[in-house]
Amino acid sequence: MKAVIIGCGAIASRWVRSLLADRRVEITALVDPDQQAAQALAARYGLNPAFATTLPGALALAEADVVVNLTPPELHYPVSRSALAQGLHVLTEKPLALNLPDALDLVHLARERGLLLAVMHNRGTDPDFLAFADTVHSRSRAPFAITADSLVTLPGPGFRAGQHLPVTTDLAIHAFDQVRVLITAPPTEVICTETATGFLAAHSSIATVTVHFADGSLFTYRGGYIVDPALRTDAGGDWRVESRGFAARWTPDPHRARNAPEAGPPAYQRCITAMVDALHQDHPLPVPAADNLPSIALLDAALTSAAHRRPVPVPEVPHGRH
Repeated sequence: MKAVIIGCGAIASRWVRSLLADRRVEITALVDPDQQAAQALAARYGLNPAFATTLPGALALAEADVVVNLTPPELHYPVSRSALAQGLHVLTEKPLALNLPDALDLVHLARERGLLLAVMHNRGTDPDFLAFADTVHSRSRAPFAITADSLVTLPGPGFRAGQHLPVTTDLAIHAFDQVRVLITAPPTEVICTETATGFLAAHSSIATVTVHFADGSLFTYRGGYIVDPALRTDAGGDWRVESRGFAARWTPDPHRARNAPEAGPPAYQRCITAMVDALHQDHPLPVPAADNLPSIALLDAALTSAAHRRPVPVPEVPHGRH
């Protein structure tokens, strides 16, 4: 399979390393408005691709079977749709789109064209987190009161410096993927606020999200891009679960992730390998794009709530139509 990578920012290194380790995908073109970033990425990993600033420009220079969409979140939908419309498979960073109608449109188009549409879902498929969820479900029952903190530092602001609601858009989506593993009842309402803390750094921001569920469960998320590493949590979050007569806490164990043989390859590589498997054979993805739609429904409601500063009903994912 020949791949065009669109977006050569910091996250691109993770994808390139995983694709090179897999060896079943050849990177034929790198696309970025910042050609220096694209050339630096190629030099770092010994690539010899075509360079372009747009997808049409790349397709005029190089063969492609699949597009790897690593653009900023607000570009995920138009870039993925353009690729699918041209008959190309799409592997995309999260989120799939910023609202449910756009995400549904991508899923429908991929189905119509017989193309693979896969989205990064590394936190929600983390084996340790899934084991934690199994423990919760085997030892307790709903309703649950769940809180999660995710406070992350970044090496640089990147695209987030100019992004509206960067925490809700780019960080909370992980927690939405994860909480769906713990609470299986439909979400009903979201209340979200996000406040920039530009006095700390250009990209610094703090968000809180509260989600109500049909079974009475409650999820509260606090996330942020912060500055001082001493205050950060693991990117997987610090999770606390309570129900009647039960309490548990989970946070990733970095020592186990580095040293335990059973931990397997890093989360990104594990997810990307599953995507490439699906490209080469009828091998089901752990979370096909259609299964990610409930997370996008939560994101849609959260962004609307933050923009209008009011509670927002969670849009319903139409069953049987995606």
